[in-house]
Amino acid sequence: MKTGKNKLNQTTVIVLIVFLIIMAILAFTGMIPIGGTGIALGWIEHKQSDTWSADYTYFTGRRTSILRDADDTMHIEVTTDGGTLDITVLDTEGNPVFSKQISETSSFDAEVPDQVTVSVKAQGHKGGFDISYQPSSPGQIFLYGEEHGVEPILEEEFQLWSTYYHNDGMRDLFVELPYYTAEFMNLWMQSENDEILDALYEDWNGTAMHTPEVRAFYERIKSECPETIFHGTDVGHQYNTTGARFLEYLQFNGKAQSEEFALTQEAIEQGKFYYEHRDQVYRENVMTENFIREFEKLNGADIMGIYGSAHTGTEAMDYSTNTVPCMANQLSERYTESLHATDLTHLAKEMDAYKVDIIQIGEKEYEASYFGKADLTAFST
Repeated sequence: MKTGKNKLNQTTVIVLIVFLIIMAILAFTGMIPIGGTGIALGWIEHKQSDTWSADYTYFTGRRTSILRDADDTMHIEVTTDGGTLDITVLDTEGNPVFSKQISETSSFDAEVPDQVTVSVKAQGHKGGFDISYQPSSPGQIFLYGEEHGVEPILEEEFQLWSTYYHNDGMRDLFVELPYYTAEFMNLWMQSENDEILDALYEDWNGTAMHTPEVRAFYERIKSECPETIFHGTDVGHQYNTTGARFLEYLQFNGKAQSEEFALTQEAIEQGKFYYEHRDQVYRENVMTENFIREFEKLNGADIMGIYGSAHTGTEAMDYSTNTVPCMANQLSERYTESLHATDLTHLAKEMDAYKVDIIQIGEKEYEASYFGKADLTAFST
């Protein structure tokens, strides 16, 4: 009898050893994962810092993974041939930011922090999942090309902005001004008087900005669209007046080490280079770079932009040398269908003439219509 029992014990040990070897091989090859709870058959897993995916023939149990990335959108895809999969996303303090039970093939996006713990709990689930951070989708860009300082164009631009502001919730207005000028205007929007605008208007003397119509345009925005945030993306015009004064403001308020200070210095250097070399290609490229920087800070917000029409043609080259794509042309390569550009300069031709004179050239008489004057030269320091 003892011999029979010994043989049975030996057989049991051998079977157990063989089973453990098979399980070890399956675990090593990924067919059965190590860690977590439950059982997963045919498990094939891929992990990186910002993505986690797995395919399997059968999964019952729980698995977790920590994911991190600078983006704030998480894309989740689940393939389901049977069973259910619960997905829960927790922030670093353990608070749930997303939770969903899935019983069919589906995909969706979730807004999450830059580091999360993702937990998947399966009940007889067959299929797989793919969970990853995704770059935020870009917002829509609505560019309008103008002839500077023309009243009918300014009126149309205000109506457009007012509609975007009140009906669509837009708040970010991009303008053909330096970074620091737009920042001064944002301070003015919060102030109870016009001292800042008065100083800017004086700095604009001799440029297309120094007209009563332009000033009235911005005053109307402050009155009727008071939460507007201006973004200046041009080189540093008026760097020795507006730019120097904004640096002083930042220093006085203890912001000499701030991003605002660094961007102001950068814009001033851009202005100095541009006016030293009168390099329109440089300006076109810098305007594009500055635009991208400001736009991509907004994490998908829609914006409106007002620029001279020379910068807003999506198929146009720079107006000075015709050697590089203009700002909108460069932006369209990056943002494709998210960018929309409209030329408003035709409104300048629809103005009623202030007066009509008859002039004679040779033996013929011609009507000469006078519509006023506009400074079309580049901004000056």
